[in-house]
Amino acid sequence: MAAAGLSRADARLTADVLIRTDMRGIFTHGTVALRRYVQLMRDGGIDVTAVPEVMDDGPAWARIDARRAVGMVASHCGMTVAMDKAAACGIGMATVRRSNHFGAASAYTVMAVENADRPMIGVAMSNTDVVMNIPGGRGAAIGNNPFSYAVPARSQPPIVLDIAMSTVAGGKVASYQARGEPLPEGWLTDAEGLPTTDPGVYTVTGALTPFSAHKGYGLALLVESLAGVLAGAGVTTDILSWSKVSDDTCDEGHTFMAIDIGAMMPLDDYYDRIDELVRRMREAPKAAGVERTYVPGEMEYDSEAISRREGVPLTRMAAENLKGLAEDTGQLDSLPYDLP
Repeated sequence: MAAAGLSRADARLTADVLIRTDMRGIFTHGTVALRRYVQLMRDGGIDVTAVPEVMDDGPAWARIDARRAVGMVASHCGMTVAMDKAAACGIGMATVRRSNHFGAASAYTVMAVENADRPMIGVAMSNTDVVMNIPGGRGAAIGNNPFSYAVPARSQPPIVLDIAMSTVAGGKVASYQARGEPLPEGWLTDAEGLPTTDPGVYTVTGALTPFSAHKGYGLALLVESLAGVLAGAGVTTDILSWSKVSDDTCDEGHTFMAIDIGAMMPLDDYYDRIDELVRRMREAPKAAGVERTYVPGEMEYDSEAISRREGVPLTRMAAENLKGLAEDTGQLDSLPYDLP
């Protein structure tokens, strides 16, 4: 990234987000995308010199122009501003326009729960280019619009939900295509709006399905309203696909929210209550043959702990993309692994 002109600080921040995403087991949004991001930097879709700017703000809110910056840089700025507003007012919100793909939404909500001085509840969302159909529709009409929240706990891992509004993320479809495997039924529709298990249809005429039909569609519209309309960013078909267009910005929009827990109740009281909530979930009766149930984000928490002990795992697709990036930048000799 630095070789493509990105500042060392922004390159480090972006790398940290992608590597930690892999450590948490979210392989569809980690280093597998780095080669494409660098291509966007080289072709002009990402402005490597951009510094996100607060255009307008009030005591508890701010509107930020990313100025075509790397999505991770713009999003780190957005959540930082939201947290600063929350520290002053109890709750803070920041919208971001003219941004690019921001990776895994939980990368930014985790910032809030790990805020050492004032642990906060974090919310993050982004709209995307149109990849999802609507119930009864034919073809893609709206993005799958990722959403995350993170809630800190004391004696338990934080509760962290990170979802897209489609049945599965597009990256999972790409993984099946790379392996030459058919998709599970219900993930994808073809050009006529009919179910298909062919992953190759996705990038041509297909569309992801919204999870639980009208529920995923309705939540996608909420994200579109907050991260697109309210942020002043592109909306639905205004947004360019970061995986297809490299010489212009996606114009994705993001919205970040932070809640200062200590402003609303004593932290000890909060932690007693949230720990009890998690305990009740864990001790709920289990189905036959099930040894353990999980709260949202717990599997990722466990994956990160293993990664810190044993090293960061890479999927074959990520390893191949990183090898390709090393070839693109003339750094193949420095690659720390060989592919069979």
